[in-house]
Amino acid sequence: MVRRRVTATALVTSPLGVLAILLVIVAVSDALGRIGHLRKLGAAVIVIVLGALLANLRVIPPAAAGGPVYDPIFTSVIPGAIFLVLLEVNLAALRRAGGAMLIAFALGAVGTALGVLCAAWATQIHAMLGTRDAAALAGMYTGTYIGGGANFNAVAIGYGVARDGGLYTAATVVDNVMTDIWILVTLAMPMLLARTGWFAPATRPPEMEAHHARPRPLPPTLAIAVPLALAAVALVVSDAASSWFAAVGVTVPSILIVTTLALLVAQLPITARLTQAAPIGLWGLYLFLAVVGANADLAALGAAGALAPVLFGYVGIVFVVHALVLLGGGLLFRIEPVVLAIASSANIGGSTTAFVLAEAENRHDLVLPALLIGSLGTALGTYAGFGMAALLG
Repeated sequence: MVRRRVTATALVTSPLGVLAILLVIVAVSDALGRIGHLRKLGAAVIVIVLGALLANLRVIPPAAAGGPVYDPIFTSVIPGAIFLVLLEVNLAALRRAGGAMLIAFALGAVGTALGVLCAAWATQIHAMLGTRDAAALAGMYTGTYIGGGANFNAVAIGYGVARDGGLYTAATVVDNVMTDIWILVTLAMPMLLARTGWFAPATRPPEMEAHHARPRPLPPTLAIAVPLALAAVALVVSDAASSWFAAVGVTVPSILIVTTLALLVAQLPITARLTQAAPIGLWGLYLFLAVVGANADLAALGAAGALAPVLFGYVGIVFVVHALVLLGGGLLFRIEPVVLAIASSANIGGSTTAFVLAEAENRHDLVLPALLIGSLGTALGTYAGFGMAALLG
């Protein structure tokens, strides 16, 4: 998903007001997700829908505008939430979950590449944009739907599309809207696929390590204060370490350092007493999903003109082929539905959305593999994007 700063007006624009509404969205969604038929949707889906609804009704500004509330959620809240959730990771499960997850991720990546080729042929978009821009667009969507928005921007900058306001804006808005829709699809995918009876049955998550047997918890205030303090220190250390690596010419994303720190801390006996770490982390993930929903700004499509419906069709074809290859391979290799859904989410939405899906499914054994394959996609997506652009250019 790509975020691009734009100007937007809304009923509530003050940082405190926007934050208050986001928190209300999270609270209401969590409550609704526990009631009747809404349990089948789950809080994660409701959060995204409410965020999108209020942003498009202009109760709050679209998240693509950035700002003093949205930006810190991406830069600080999400890494902190990931740190807290990873404190419950079962390292013994990595060996079992990792192989299937890698296969599913590879299937999804191949599906994306084939989908882009099919979309370029079916829409004949080169007749509208010209060969160079059409090839660049193919590379942008290949990169972002294998590993995330950083790859989208890398190809866009490399081919000069980022300087073409019309094409770049249209491609970005369509990407944001379609990514949000696909996140909703992946959240529903485990349940829907399991109902068919065609796929491997869901495996029961392994039991937590011995130190997760939950000895006497910390007092309530400490159970909240200690995880927050640990997360804050981890963010400071990871940012400093990432900057140091950059200074010596080595690129190490800070989120990988946060992940490493979390896994180290998770091995300490004290983590078994941090009973509020996971709930606080899940709250942060829901806050992120509210912003994901608010990122789908339908009004911005007006600026795209006749190009918008073509791009929607283009991305729709990419997603359909991606899904067909992924699900076909899932049947062939007997991969359980939740792993297929997480891999697809990692391809289309990136590591954070895959991580959120694993946590929403209460699969603590899959949260780390989800994060790692998302990082793998980020690493490979730019190469795949430039390769696709070169192939079609």
